[in-house]
Amino acid sequence: MSFRFSSGTMDSMAGVFAPPKKYRLGSGGGSPKAPKAGGTVLGIAAVSMFPKPSSSAAASRPSGQAKHAFGGGTQARMSGRAVMTMDRTSRRVPEVMVRITGRQHGGGHVLANFAYISRLGHGPEKELGLETSDGEVLRDGRDMQILAQDWHEWEMDGDARRKGATSISMILSMPTGTDPEKLKAAAVDFARQEFANRSWVAGLHVDRDHPHVHITIARRDLDGRRFHPDRDDLFRWRQRFAEKLRDRGIEANATPTRARGIDPTHEHIAVQKMRDKGQVPRIDVSRADRAQRLRDRGVADPVDAILRSRRDTVEATYMRSIAELSASASFADQVVAQSLGKFVSSLPTPEANSARAMREAEEKGHARDPFAPTLERGADDPKWAEPLSTLARLKALRAKTVQGDDAPDIALRRPTRPDPDRRTEVADRIQALIEKANGLTDRTNGAGPPDAEAERLRALMEEARKPVEPLETDRADEILRRVQDRERADQERDRTRDKDGPRR
Repeated sequence: MSFRFSSGTMDSMAGVFAPPKKYRLGSGGGSPKAPKAGGTVLGIAAVSMFPKPSSSAAASRPSGQAKHAFGGGTQARMSGRAVMTMDRTSRRVPEVMVRITGRQHGGGHVLANFAYISRLGHGPEKELGLETSDGEVLRDGRDMQILAQDWHEWEMDGDARRKGATSISMILSMPTGTDPEKLKAAAVDFARQEFANRSWVAGLHVDRDHPHVHITIARRDLDGRRFHPDRDDLFRWRQRFAEKLRDRGIEANATPTRARGIDPTHEHIAVQKMRDKGQVPRIDVSRADRAQRLRDRGVADPVDAILRSRRDTVEATYMRSIAELSASASFADQVVAQSLGKFVSSLPTPEANSARAMREAEEKGHARDPFAPTLERGADDPKWAEPLSTLARLKALRAKTVQGDDAPDIALRRPTRPDPDRRTEVADRIQALIEKANGLTDRTNGAGPPDAEAERLRALMEEARKPVEPLETDRADEILRRVQDRERADQERDRTRDKDGPRR
């Protein structure tokens, strides 16, 4: 007899391994129509002819959320898929990434996307072919222009005022070490199955440390219907893409971040790219400021309470699954239970994405640009220093200029780390330069003619002894006013960017 999870455990696992299912009342847009009275009476009469199932049978029936997470079928088949999913999660199998990167408006925008994917214009050795839904490979810019124009005309359908997107672009990727050709084959097979009634193009990129495939899909299918991808679509696409990779011998998993003990809050791709480059996004600084203000007030951060509540729910679901797997007669199920127990014990401490990113950046040693001006927070927290904006730097500089030494201690400095060896090396180099300078001075004071090096060093020393001219206050006020006007204009532009709808 095959192993089966209880209905309650299946429902709890479905809440962890899948987003809440969205129930759509209408599929074609607009408000759904109510059924006619005659059909309702006929349906009630037909149902009354059959006996109602017992309460135990109804309780053991899998819910819609469980089917959404682990597919349809019998309870045993769904339990088998759930066990395999938890096994891959406990072994930390690489996770697939499926992300919508943008929408293109108009034929010119679509052609620019084609040129980017195919590296058109980068030279014959770097240009890539675009594989289409018709099985062709586009390499010529003229062919790409014709296809982009066809998509645009099909999307507009004679409506010259339409502002909808012409195409949607997405990325399918895996971590470093994945076979690029197998990845491309899995992505193309995924596109052929998922977008069978649409026109699309795909291109493989291996210019980064992780291989990834760009796919651009026409928003309107061959029957004239448009689609709007949502959370359920992305979940299904990740599951389907992971299956295609596993069919080709590549271990891949598609689980939500909360199942792996990570803050599930979505963040923009630009924020993640900045963190990968060692930079600090503005959102991380603002969140850190908010957490610091709450600590100064002695108030607990409500984000921490929410993360702990989510973690408790995930751990309770795992422990319930471990208990049922340990009671199974199958040795394989017991091994999965042991592996899952080690995975639960090694889950990281709940923390927000921004806090984790700042901590990891500080551990790597490039939390912030070492040459960027920073603002000290105080002696009680000497490690923390946040990047200053241009406006803040100018305000601090103006305060120092106007008030002199009586200005508040807002030090514009470079963050340094105590390194005795580094200090010793710098001191030795300074001492060597001093001795060299003294020797050159003795030589120039003698009878011999001064050489070029001595003259250059003497000029530098005289230049360094000159007093620094004070900063003009009026000029500082003018620069500060310009910066304030520019930042005010940027904020106004951000607020009114989408006021009139999407732009073509």
